[in-house]
Amino acid sequence: MMKRQLPTCACALLFMILAGCTPSGTSPEADDGIHVMAAASLTDALTKLESMYEEQTGETLVMNYGSSGKLRQQINEGAPADVFLSASVADMEQVANADNLVDSVNLLENKLVLVAAPEVADSLSEWDDLTSAQLRSLAIGQTETVPAGQYAKQSLETLGMWDQLEESFIFGSDVRQVLTYVETGNADAGLVYQTDAETSDQVTIVAEAPEHSHEPIYYPVGLINDNEKARHFYEWLQTDEALAVFEDFGFLGAS
Repeated sequence: MMKRQLPTCACALLFMILAGCTPSGTSPEADDGIHVMAAASLTDALTKLESMYEEQTGETLVMNYGSSGKLRQQINEGAPADVFLSASVADMEQVANADNLVDSVNLLENKLVLVAAPEVADSLSEWDDLTSAQLRSLAIGQTETVPAGQYAKQSLETLGMWDQLEESFIFGSDVRQVLTYVETGNADAGLVYQTDAETSDQVTIVAEAPEHSHEPIYYPVGLINDNEKARHFYEWLQTDEALAVFEDFGFLGAS
């Protein structure tokens, strides 16, 4: 019996389907939403902005939160990403150096603060007390991948405290984990962003980091894929409407 053969065009289409391709040459993920990589400290503000944007446009935002360093690594290793909101200019620059960045702008500013559990806060009134308060543990972000940890290290080194306190450090995988360590009593105190500290009624803000003890804390937003949907969201984040929401959560517009 003669075997029936598929027409050449049908074979080509079947091959593309089996290979996970589409006739247009785009990936299957192309229409599954706008992929957004964002620093963990932006979670609350972006959750509200996500709802607003999806309601206004009908688009879907696929959010991925984490430490800026880990997100940067994922982007440079090829993870799906259209827009990147980082808590670190350095991480955005590394994305640019890997030729994965179309455009970027400094969007927001933040502050680094010392927080403590209420029962510990009585022994702390300023950063200088860190070396005399006999703390069991001080939580900070991992200095390799968490910008808040990098700013914390800069401040403690500038103030001459790093070596004295090093044995007390507990390292968090992102700034939210650092805050959780203090909230749950796993750390006596911690160094976090002011915006994160203000989300919690379980910690006391002791003091801001001394002026000029660390680099300015800028949050750049970067456009990774220059398609129409991604660029629209990238530009919308820079509007007065979006910035007002960030300000409601304690962020400052970048000067």
